[in-house]
Amino acid sequence: MRSISRLIFAIFLAAIFVAGQTARPGWKGTITTENGVKVVKNPAEPLYGTFAFELEEKLKIGGDPNDAPSYFPKGGTLSIDNSGNFYVVDFGAVRVAMFDKMGKFVRTIGRRGQGPGEFSFPTRTHIDAEGKVYIWDGWDVLVFEKDGTLKRKIVPKPHFSQAILGDAGSILGTPHLVLGPGEPKHRVILTSKDGAIQRAIAEFHGEFSEGQKSLVLHWYSNQVALTPSVSDAFIYGFSDEYKIFRSDAEGRTTLITTRDEKPQSISASEKAETRKNGLFAWWNAGANRGDAAIFPGHRPFFSGFLSDNVGRLYVVRAKSILEKDAPTDVDVFSKEGIYLYKMIWPAMPGAIQNGAFYEFREDKETGEYTIIRSRIKNWEKMKTGAE
Repeated sequence: MRSISRLIFAIFLAAIFVAGQTARPGWKGTITTENGVKVVKNPAEPLYGTFAFELEEKLKIGGDPNDAPSYFPKGGTLSIDNSGNFYVVDFGAVRVAMFDKMGKFVRTIGRRGQGPGEFSFPTRTHIDAEGKVYIWDGWDVLVFEKDGTLKRKIVPKPHFSQAILGDAGSILGTPHLVLGPGEPKHRVILTSKDGAIQRAIAEFHGEFSEGQKSLVLHWYSNQVALTPSVSDAFIYGFSDEYKIFRSDAEGRTTLITTRDEKPQSISASEKAETRKNGLFAWWNAGANRGDAAIFPGHRPFFSGFLSDNVGRLYVVRAKSILEKDAPTDVDVFSKEGIYLYKMIWPAMPGAIQNGAFYEFREDKETGEYTIIRSRIKNWEKMKTGAE
């Protein structure tokens, strides 16, 4: 009898523990620990339903061809530092321009060329906590002080097709896909702050099979999504599965977030349109590249990630190619991995920070681009967790 009583008591304690792990007001998910890692399993519906940003345009930069420092005829990318300064990669002029928080031009950082502090085609920037400016130029990363002085050059190995920088200076990236024995694979590689490989922290096959002879990337190809995080170093995921990994600066997984959702099939009409207008890159595919395209068993769950300065994660949902111009569906998660909101964005932002929505906006009539900063009027009403 005593042993039975002890067993009942143990079961009772376990029930209390599980209840504590799942207790969130109105939330129907679970929180467990698997192999020492916290795992948050979210239901299909968000805790707080839908949320829509109420945007009020406050600042516009660009649009005047007579104002060369603020003219971006071919668009670009942007980053915002902790003081609200803009760092703009201008694709047309092949430059990186800095503007203060009021939109006034401050300086050009680096220049086009082949010498020290010069670049061929910059694609994006990252501003660290100290204000240093990291400029991604092809395979390389140029690091400048805030005043525009070149500090050093990083040559990551291997060459990354995309990469992000952690606050400690380490780099997380995905190498280019290749054909060959055991390939192609999607890998997530961690390097030191000098660009030397430390280790591979994840590997995904997706729809690819080892040893295939050709490779075509298209609208529905699965991919790795990456974004820096304010609370840890990195967030990444592979779009074939709704699973999001949060890791520290050493690449150790600290949190896994999932969401309950049924996969969506890819229709015959979607495949036909993709073969016609949705091919991005190919290797050994021949003239009929569309016929060589391999489709996954279902639509990718997401196309990208974005984080804001309070730790919320915005998961940008993958669209049908037949609706590529439609508004963007977004899932919003707390820093702790709780599914908070569904959102719809009328445009893709370059950044969401300190209650502001930043975007590169194209004028459909002129084809010219301007940078728009809008105040999010209801920013303070948006919850950061399961309060």
